[in-house]
Amino acid sequence: MLLGSPELLKTGTRSVVVRAQVRGGPVPGVILKHFHDEPVCGFDDWAGTEFLTRRAPEQGPHFLAGDVDARLFVQEDLGRGRTLEELLRGEDERAAAGGVLSTARLTGQLHARTMGLQSEYELIRQALPPRHQRVRVENARYLLEHEGRLLRWLSALGAEAAPGTREDLETVARALADPGPFLAFTHGDLAPSNVLFTLEGPRLLDFEYAGMRHAMYDALMWLVTVPFPDELVSRADITYRIALSSQCEAAQVDSQWARARATVALARTVNLFQWLPPRVLEEDREWAPGLSERAALLHHLARCRALLAPVDGFPGLARTLQTLESRLSERWTVPPFVWPALQQVGH
Repeated sequence: MLLGSPELLKTGTRSVVVRAQVRGGPVPGVILKHFHDEPVCGFDDWAGTEFLTRRAPEQGPHFLAGDVDARLFVQEDLGRGRTLEELLRGEDERAAAGGVLSTARLTGQLHARTMGLQSEYELIRQALPPRHQRVRVENARYLLEHEGRLLRWLSALGAEAAPGTREDLETVARALADPGPFLAFTHGDLAPSNVLFTLEGPRLLDFEYAGMRHAMYDALMWLVTVPFPDELVSRADITYRIALSSQCEAAQVDSQWARARATVALARTVNLFQWLPPRVLEEDREWAPGLSERAALLHHLARCRALLAPVDGFPGLARTLQTLESRLSERWTVPPFVWPALQQVGH
């Protein structure tokens, strides 16, 4: 098998990604990933791709080969289809909305297919250079260890955390570390740019943050992190839930479903205040293409509040976030972000 016509797709401090044509091989093209820095992310990407190739080959690119010492692995090239982000930035409302729903369905199928397979995934991951702790434990520890960053926001706004905030954070962290019936293989960075629509259907790309964790971690894309019209969020939530429910009885119980969504929404909203410093009070910057940091914070707070509404629990943390939302809404007037292709949805 000979490689020809290399095309540099990505270069940076963490990794180099190259596309190459294949002459006389079983596939027309391959993607080569070399990770020179942050090897944990590189080997998580490798393990996730290899695991899905074995257990859910229709979900992403197939793993072909790898060299641990060279920090290099090779996967199938899925081609040059359009990403979900490109659909959302286009002009076809139907294609964009359909793309969101297809992504929700694909994600639910991924989680349903991989429930109960944590031991098989761990065998693949442990055969590679190890990570210090499981990704779900890492997420839980981060939430608790950086509580001070949330408190700094409150202090900067002349407010205090409500009684019970720490206890609620601990409850959320325990659910992240031990998701119980919601434990599944997750992509970990499900963004519109990481969903590719090919001739065979949607496929997931780039598994650098993949691992076994709370399934709802991926559902955060439409529930909290990416602005979508409320009507489309509801449809995506139902689509995902139907797919997941085929293998997850807890997803069929309304009270458990609502609490699971609220739990991960709380974690992600607190995370955003841990990631962004209070300097945002004085200077707004871009958080994602077209979305400012202030807009992202207000969007997370509003979506988290909506997901907490049907849940009886987390009173301290909920009041703390309500205080933040009230104080920030008084300071900032931020126009809502709307994807170009979805200008008319929900209007």
